[in-house]
Amino acid sequence: MKKNSEETFLRKVIRWLGSIKPSMWFFVGTIVIAAVGLFLLGPSSIGRSNSLKSVEAGKIAETDIYAGKDTVYTDKEATQRKILAEERLVLAVFVLDDKITSSIREKTEAFTSYYLQLVNGESGGADALGLLLSSRFPDFLQPEQYATIVRAKLNSQTFVYVSDIVESLLDKGIVSVPDGVFDRFNPNYYELVRTLNGREESEQLAVNGMVTLANLGNRLEDEMDARRIPESLKQYVRLLAKALLKENTFFDQSLSEKRIASARANVEPVTRFVSRNEILVRKGELITPEVYQQIKTIRSAILVSDVGVLLTDLGLLLIASLLGFLLARIKDLSDFPNDRPSLIFLLLSLLILFYWILAVQNVLDTKDLSRGALFVPASLFAGLVSLLYGPRTGIFFSLISFFLTGAATNLNAQFMIGILLAGVSATLTMRTARTRIMLARAAVLQALVQALLAVVLLFNQKPTAAEVFQAMGLGALNGFAGGSFILLLLPLFERILDKATQFRLMELADINAPVLKEMLSNAPGTYAHSMNVAHLAETAAKDVGANPLLARIGAYYHDIGKIDHPEYFTENQKGINRHDEINPTLSASIIRRHVKDGVERAREIGLPKEVIDIIGQHHGNSVMEAIINKAKDSPNEADVQSYSYQGERPRSKEAAVVMLADTVEAASRSLKNPNAAKLEQLVHQLVLHKITNGQLEESELTLHDIDVAEKAFLRILQSQMHTRIEYPEQEKQ
Repeated sequence: MKKNSEETFLRKVIRWLGSIKPSMWFFVGTIVIAAVGLFLLGPSSIGRSNSLKSVEAGKIAETDIYAGKDTVYTDKEATQRKILAEERLVLAVFVLDDKITSSIREKTEAFTSYYLQLVNGESGGADALGLLLSSRFPDFLQPEQYATIVRAKLNSQTFVYVSDIVESLLDKGIVSVPDGVFDRFNPNYYELVRTLNGREESEQLAVNGMVTLANLGNRLEDEMDARRIPESLKQYVRLLAKALLKENTFFDQSLSEKRIASARANVEPVTRFVSRNEILVRKGELITPEVYQQIKTIRSAILVSDVGVLLTDLGLLLIASLLGFLLARIKDLSDFPNDRPSLIFLLLSLLILFYWILAVQNVLDTKDLSRGALFVPASLFAGLVSLLYGPRTGIFFSLISFFLTGAATNLNAQFMIGILLAGVSATLTMRTARTRIMLARAAVLQALVQALLAVVLLFNQKPTAAEVFQAMGLGALNGFAGGSFILLLLPLFERILDKATQFRLMELADINAPVLKEMLSNAPGTYAHSMNVAHLAETAAKDVGANPLLARIGAYYHDIGKIDHPEYFTENQKGINRHDEINPTLSASIIRRHVKDGVERAREIGLPKEVIDIIGQHHGNSVMEAIINKAKDSPNEADVQSYSYQGERPRSKEAAVVMLADTVEAASRSLKNPNAAKLEQLVHQLVLHKITNGQLEESELTLHDIDVAEKAFLRILQSQMHTRIEYPEQEKQ
């Protein structure tokens, strides 16, 4: 059961893979090839030479060992020393315990009060009073000391001294110091935290002033000397103070460790820079453990850096791919073509440009990489694309190139901006050209633009005058070479990709072309009709925002299929209609064939696909009204399909405009005594008939466009059919 489910899953996967279009496979393949280029030639490529790979400690270096890449690495040992130094500056935190302090104060007051009460009010011997004192405050003094202080009959002033010293030392804090604390923390100062009136306060104190049980005796002597206590009382004050005092300040492990962690976290790692050509170990030198450790650190830093750079570059590559995919799918964003040859051309252009940039960034030093755009013919690629597919496609091609440059150069901003501006400027300068000679002028203009662009790229580097002139020369040479190669390569790609560029169409606009001269000779009526249709189509196309030149050329050639049999078409007939002698079905076949013959002849003479489409679509699949009306007079009922054209309906604005112009021009010749009202009614009926029959459904014309085109037709036809003034000889006749 499990095996069957696995086979089913595999079949689904295979079926899904088989459903992917070949163009999509080519798109994915291009991305993969670009990614391979990043692995092999990119900023983090594995192909770069690196002599660190075979290093071993304790061996003699067989060659000079160098980094191979400009690298910034973290010196772990120096960083650790810095951390330890910062830790030694952290103060150990000691917290004063208020409960212990209060307890000692209470005990001091209680002992003082009870002692004075015994000595002043109780009768009995010293031993008896000492026992009473011992029973009330056990473990306070040694047994014999109770009787001793009773015999001394200490007065209240003595206890004032004791209380004052105890309070002073408790306030300073009698500190409990764990072993080794000041081996980790600051050995000179510590922090004392106490609570006063419900609020925590901290104070930094010197370690040499710290009160501990170890130095309590000395501190008591200092306190008694400060108060000038009589020598006769010092022994009793010392005895009582030592008995009362104990540690009330303790090391706060948790808070101190947090201070250590915070100090460690705030330490900036010690970084070192190693140049790609810096020699770490010279040939013949011993690779010591210290040097080996340094090399390991550098090697690890290079690996981490390369992985990060590679991921960034792959991300930029995917962004560029996604942008290109969206532009190819969303027609409103650009003029990106949908045919496979054009898609392959665009992908190959981007791939070649990408590898060119990779090669440049491998050859140039890092410090010169900002000038890398001067060595890449971005203007050639973007200009060629814009001339073949339109300026919007050229702009978006440059934008995709911008992201590809970022991937190839690890986001070198000046390189990226240089490629983008060179591509955009080439698109803008080339779009103004209308003839081949104007392309040469555009190449000169592009040279000037890129010379200025070279100065912009060096703006923040404080270049010398020589560097500025050198960069300007490189930029000018790049721009002029790009424009010159465009002039050389454009005719080639026009043919290979079968694109109707402005320049190719201008060449086809020559009415002395052999096929047009043949039409003039064999089918003069068709020739005149074609010229009139071209005038109508060009004007209407300009008004509706279509390509007027393409519409004009399409109109010139739309009826070249009539050249071989001109006598079967009304405009070439001289009083005799051949269709009167044959049956309607044959007539329909002959008339319909001129579309197919026109497409075949157009392919033979190498017309662009856009023009061939106009020829094949200028009648759509409309019905031949005149023939079908004749057929209905015959005994058999007419078959509509037999009397319809078998071409495709217009799929572009230009093809739709030529269809309407062809229909309007031919029908307008049939008007007798034409006037503006008759002409307007006829044109509107003809256009409306095409709309209702669905001939314009697949074209890009809107109803507004159709209305604009109709007005353009009327304007031209009315100017052509105005009434002329009759000469005297004509009036007599």
